[in-house]
Amino acid sequence: MKKQNIFLFMVLFAIVISSCKYNFIVPIEEEVPVDTIPGDQPVSFATRIQPIFTNKCVSCHKSGGTAPNLAAGSSYNQVVPAMVNLSKPEESDIYTFPAPTTSKHSWKKYNSSEANLVLTWIKEGAKNN
Repeated sequence: MKKQNIFLFMVLFAIVISSCKYNFIVPIEEEVPVDTIPGDQPVSFATRIQPIFTNKCVSCHKSGGTAPNLAAGSSYNQVVPAMVNLSKPEESDIYTFPAPTTSKHSWKKYNSSEANLVLTWIKEGAKNN
């Protein structure tokens, strides 16, 4: 009788444990439109490009991590001129490698508006502004 009670308790316990359900919520990335740049002002590296690096890239690309170091204060010197092609901006590594449609980068990628913003910045001369 005691063995039956233990067995029954274990079966009920297994049923209770297996009935738990977890719903994982994956956050949706919100795209910021590129046309939010006021007037004819150039794209600022410090206020528009570096935040992309900080939010998407610095978790891997920081001092002592994977090259290039994209942390604030050193990212510009790591990216320009090594990863920027001013004569053919669309071929710049900083634009093509983490592009939304690339298969080169397997982790975080730009969304379409971030990619357009980086490309616009390169086309404007990739200035440290």
